[in-house]
Amino acid sequence: MTISRKIKNFLIPDTNEEINDFFDMSNMSAVRTICIFAAIIESLSMLNYLIQYYNNLIFNMTSLVTMLVIIASSVLAYLSTLFLKGKISGHHTALIISFICTLVISLFGLYVSYMNYKLKRQIIIFFVVNLCIVCFIQIVPLFNMLYLVLEHAIFYYLLYSYDGARGIITLNAITYLLVLLIINGACYHRMYKFVISINEAKILAEDIYMHSAQDTLTGLLNRYKIDSILVKKGVIYQVAIIEIDQFKSFNNKYGHLKGDEVLKLTASGLLDVFRKKDCYRYGSDEFLVLTTIHNEDDFRDRLAIWENKLSEVLIKGVEDSIHVSYGVSSGVVRNKEDVFVLIKEAEDNLNNIKSVRNRLN
Repeated sequence: MTISRKIKNFLIPDTNEEINDFFDMSNMSAVRTICIFAAIIESLSMLNYLIQYYNNLIFNMTSLVTMLVIIASSVLAYLSTLFLKGKISGHHTALIISFICTLVISLFGLYVSYMNYKLKRQIIIFFVVNLCIVCFIQIVPLFNMLYLVLEHAIFYYLLYSYDGARGIITLNAITYLLVLLIINGACYHRMYKFVISINEAKILAEDIYMHSAQDTLTGLLNRYKIDSILVKKGVIYQVAIIEIDQFKSFNNKYGHLKGDEVLKLTASGLLDVFRKKDCYRYGSDEFLVLTTIHNEDDFRDRLAIWENKLSEVLIKGVEDSIHVSYGVSSGVVRNKEDVFVLIKEAEDNLNNIKSVRNRLN
């Protein structure tokens, strides 16, 4: 691996859906904790100020900033809680919440430390806030590094504009920033490697389990595997129940060996357009597709493409083409019961299609 490739992998590591999900949940948990803590501390600070100076209240910039931080922290804590409960979802949603939290907390630390500097006090809050961010909120290292450099540049520019940053030792400031950048990369990649190892173990376990829950004829998962699926809360599922048309008559006409060939071709065709982990043999001539990675239009398009290709397949010694019917459903899933509701809805839609067809014939 070249040096440029290593640098790229360090700054922008390759991720997938599972890795993003893990980081999203970890970040939302950290955001909730940080924001609740910040809201409580600043609320107590504001309450103390009101009690001490209730006869001579003066609402200055610091009071306004404190109130804004309390409001923003409360909103972010609420949004992160909704995410953790599956009420809202999506990798980009988690990134936006994490970024806003980083922005709010770091700017507050910058403001407080700047005001303390002007009063000849310690500016440790700026350093503590940044340390919390790099340790607990894990965004892509490149983003965090650029943000830290920009934030420090702004902070020290303000100090320099005020009094030439006479109270700052340049070497210490640079050293602290470098330490923060190293901690940022180390924390992210430690978690990244941990997630990778968990993901690999999960894939291995799923592979072992899939072989025990696999239909021997078609190679698809069998219907008993559905009972043990891990539901992604708050995610839209696409479901299709598929049935081979006139399969019983086909078996009677051409024999069970040809019928088995039809089942295999139907299954292999499904695997051309969907992941193996999303395809099930649901009954003797029924199949189930259950997926979260396609929107409704793409899902229906893939089914239509598969259906057309299947109808063009030729089987030696068979005059009839393979035709299928399918019912589709779509909806947000919050628990396993919702999955079975969608499967039942897809079955009902399939039965309605068959009923209409039978009346027309």
